[in-house]
Amino acid sequence: MLMEIFTEAVTVNVSIVVSNIRAVSEVTMDYALELFYRESWLDQRLRYKEYFKDEKIILHESYINFIWHPDTFMPNAIASKNPQKNSISHRSLLRVSEDGIILYSRRISIVAECPMDLTLFPFDSQLCKLAIESYGYTADRVRYFWSNNTREPLLLHKIRLPDFQIKEVYVTSVIENYATGNYSRLYVCFVFKRSSGFCLIQLVVPSTAVVITSWVSLWLESQTEFQDMVSIILAITFLIFSYNEMMPRVSYIKAMDIYLGVCFMAVFFSLAKLSLIKFMRQKLHRNRHNSSPNNRKIKNGALNRNRYRKHSSLFTPIFANANTTINDTFNETSIVVPSSKTTCTEIPLSSKSYRSHLSTDSYVSISMNDSYELDDYLKKQKKPRNPALKRLLIDCQISKKSVKMFHYVSQLIFLIAFTSFGLFFFLLYPNMHVKMEDAECDRTKSEWFAQII
Repeated sequence: MLMEIFTEAVTVNVSIVVSNIRAVSEVTMDYALELFYRESWLDQRLRYKEYFKDEKIILHESYINFIWHPDTFMPNAIASKNPQKNSISHRSLLRVSEDGIILYSRRISIVAECPMDLTLFPFDSQLCKLAIESYGYTADRVRYFWSNNTREPLLLHKIRLPDFQIKEVYVTSVIENYATGNYSRLYVCFVFKRSSGFCLIQLVVPSTAVVITSWVSLWLESQTEFQDMVSIILAITFLIFSYNEMMPRVSYIKAMDIYLGVCFMAVFFSLAKLSLIKFMRQKLHRNRHNSSPNNRKIKNGALNRNRYRKHSSLFTPIFANANTTINDTFNETSIVVPSSKTTCTEIPLSSKSYRSHLSTDSYVSISMNDSYELDDYLKKQKKPRNPALKRLLIDCQISKKSVKMFHYVSQLIFLIAFTSFGLFFFLLYPNMHVKMEDAECDRTKSEWFAQII
């Protein structure tokens, strides 16, 4: 074996050509790519310079099983496969040069994991890595290096992704420490910048349109305003649920969560404002209706009758227990109350007390024209629970001008607040967070930057 002949570590030079990146998924947090993986090393046992004149010999790929080769694997690969043998897409190269340098190249399809931080979604940038190392040989037996002599260590074809843009790609090398020893590892670091066009079209524009529609509904004089507002709330709720369906379940708040939450609250406040305006308009209409002369006369007549029916029930126990005969005929302007030289204002309210003060020997007639005095007396006996609030409601005068002013001022506040939030969200919020750094893909320690076409 080669490891038994040479005591020094075998140097494996690696170069990669990335032909395509199929997808970068934030749901499964992985990415799929197609690449040509090339590695070369020196095996002095295969030197043939003294025996043959050919500088390079190309062998069939099956000969790789008869010569030593590094046991390369990719630690963060979820799935990797070579194209099916004997197919058009299956290509591999095994070449031996006269000085014993072996080049082994093959095409590989890889799905690698890519942990993502979605705090700034959809304005985020993601760093995805592809690790390469030996599975069994430690760093003192096999060392991996990026090729920098005859070929570029990393080359990218023209790649276009629907959701991301490739911002930069570079390579690094580190020594990983395990319980079994130290291993040489190479990294290919991809920096993806998310294209926010999809989220703008599918989420931001509809949610903003829903908020504007809720404002427009406030200016429509129709009987279906509340139904329209409820439909708008259902629409924004549907957008939120649709958004959550296509996003992974994470425990932190994303930027799009904040925007959709603010849109939902804006629609909810519009509904609350509509309810308040409806209440103010109904109270204004009721005040206008009561202030007309004809309605005042009708109301006073109805009030007298209602108060007669209301207050006459207070004296029913006295009539029922009285020993004297009570005239059953009453006109609409008087109430007969059993009393002994007792005036109206001296009548106690408590059913336990007025029995001891009133006698059933005579009757007192209370004129309904003075029923307001009786009503005031009865109201004074009840202590208001919150006199300050009651005084505030009485002093609060609602006019058409005040309703209109409240409508305009509140709508202006909504517009300024939502516009300010939008400017803050799209211009300042993405730059307020510190980008996550990876020690294994430290940009300052990179060995090569690939040219992006």
